[in-house]
Amino acid sequence: MFYKTKQSLDQLVQNGSTPGISYQIKTNYLEENNIMGLKSVFPEAEILPRTTENIYDIASLTKVIATTTRILQLIEQQRFQLNDPIQMYLPDFRYNNVTIMHLLTHSSGLAQNIPNFSMNTPEDVMRYVYATPQINAPGTSVTYADANFLLLGYLISKIDGNYETSIQNNILEPLSMTDTSFHPANKKQVIPTELDQTRGLIQGDVHDFKAWTAKSGTGHAGLFSTLSDLSKFRDALMLQHGAPILSEKTWHLMQINHTPGLNRSRGLGWDLRGESVLYHTGFTGTFMVLDLKHQASLIVLSNRVHPSRANPNFVDKRDSIVDTFLEEVTKKKEV
Repeated sequence: MFYKTKQSLDQLVQNGSTPGISYQIKTNYLEENNIMGLKSVFPEAEILPRTTENIYDIASLTKVIATTTRILQLIEQQRFQLNDPIQMYLPDFRYNNVTIMHLLTHSSGLAQNIPNFSMNTPEDVMRYVYATPQINAPGTSVTYADANFLLLGYLISKIDGNYETSIQNNILEPLSMTDTSFHPANKKQVIPTELDQTRGLIQGDVHDFKAWTAKSGTGHAGLFSTLSDLSKFRDALMLQHGAPILSEKTWHLMQINHTPGLNRSRGLGWDLRGESVLYHTGFTGTFMVLDLKHQASLIVLSNRVHPSRANPNFVDKRDSIVDTFLEEVTKKKEV
């Protein structure tokens, strides 16, 4: 079952694209968890524990697991609406034509980044977000940008109080995601990421520079999680049409292509890889594929930036692995 997908994932370790990997393939008729390779290569080689409880920095998966889900919950509670301008709630944001929908779909027109912008304090990160220029008219192009989800994180804090507490109380606790947090208690148990010139070996602290500088409350990155916990989130979307964290109406709305005719197909928060196929990646070597139509999923967690991010092989191979998985899902259904 899923031989080609598993072979491709195993090869990521065998060919040195990542020191280690933990992945889960799950359908209505099987659940397979594979853990292989190394937890670290610096300061010394250490075997990756063969457990689904390994804690990884999931990077931009934070955008969908945490921020998107909480934004949609608040919309269900009528705290704001999808088409409200974000400036209604964050008056320091200078563009009055950007809606919450634009931010969720990365179609706000905001630039991907600001080169050489100096960030040393949490205030600098907020200054960066509000300084990000609009390079396209909203709704005309998809440009994946952290600023979109930093703004959504600020919105959650503005409406619901502390961002991290909001995520904990309304997503992690209802799903019993007990090993998922923004600040792991035992940092030495966390799978390390990069050996940074300034920060040294990053382990148990968020890898993303903006999230680390901000210290807390960033909607684009910062969450740590495990295969076991992400599987619980997967089950809520896959088996229960969003329950207990989202309504079925929202669950359907999330899967629709809200950027038709543009350069990328985006659902609410999620990338779309076909009909009812939700997809998202994380810089540290994480990605999730949820084929809701066929009730099949692939969750991949790795330490591909350890000890250095200078290895493009993982990212280069990622899309073909996703394609292979979706092809094998379809073939299984045809048999």
